[in-house]
Amino acid sequence: MSKRKTQDLHEKPPVDMDVDNHPENDHPDDSNDDADDDDDDLQHLVDVDFEFFDPKPVDFHALKRLLTQLFSADAELFSLSELTDLILSQPLLGSTVKVDGSESDPFALLTVLNMNEHKDKKPIQELRKYLLEKIPKKDTALQSSLSEILSADRPQSRDVGIILSERLVNMPVQIVPPMYKMLMEEIEWAVEDVSIIFFVRAKEPYDFEWYVILSKTYKEVAPTADDDDDPEPKPKKKKAKMHQSPADPVTFYFHPEDEIIARYSSHAYDFRLTRQDADSAADSRRTFSEFGIAPARRVFVVRADRMAALIEEMDSACAV
Repeated sequence: MSKRKTQDLHEKPPVDMDVDNHPENDHPDDSNDDADDDDDDLQHLVDVDFEFFDPKPVDFHALKRLLTQLFSADAELFSLSELTDLILSQPLLGSTVKVDGSESDPFALLTVLNMNEHKDKKPIQELRKYLLEKIPKKDTALQSSLSEILSADRPQSRDVGIILSERLVNMPVQIVPPMYKMLMEEIEWAVEDVSIIFFVRAKEPYDFEWYVILSKTYKEVAPTADDDDDPEPKPKKKKAKMHQSPADPVTFYFHPEDEIIARYSSHAYDFRLTRQDADSAADSRRTFSEFGIAPARRVFVVRADRMAALIEEMDSACAV
């Protein structure tokens, strides 16, 4: 059974994705040349219905793979099995996206973890240490602000949530706004849902002041794919003068919605993966290098009171 409230949040049917296997057919001037082609030359569309579900124990291995994809070469630095278990321990918070029923593997994940509520748990300790170590050392103002925000000793009413979002590469961006909408609504329900514990009204631990969002980025560099095809050694270029240093290459996002998140963030910083040059990352690094891509990460820190406007703009920009 699909996730409750999906239709209420969408106000439209589940997302359909049409795949055109023959984009060349968009050119009517070529129709005479293709008149005798068989059915293989006709336009083919594939409709895919995406369903939203709560995280379930059956998703464990698929979610762990998505987390491995999110952290890339640095995945070995984290206890991903324990992190996956922590995600599954709060089944009514966060969403997965599937195409073949509730027991199939999820193709996308969006959830949030309270970094203060779970401060004594190993995966959160690893994440906090990792994020703090990556803050640029020369930016003392940013260091001061984020050290306070990411502190494990923040007051209870000023919690910080880390949003973990990842999906397979061919998943459309249109699935993202509904996932964020559902997450914010679930957080609202959890905060309003009070229970009596020893005659004390206790709220669920999701009353966040800040959200930390990890973004996958890349920069374009000189590709190496053609190096092996060029036996002639290239002449060495003269060293550029110090005052002629080139401008930093532009940073791009793997996920287009991160451009919107960037506009609403109060703090952000970039960093290189710790194990990018490690042997275990050699194959993936070589693949990126061949295509002229240098992967990295960017951290966004967004105030909770800006999330509603962020999601509204995201929904408008990503509308089907």
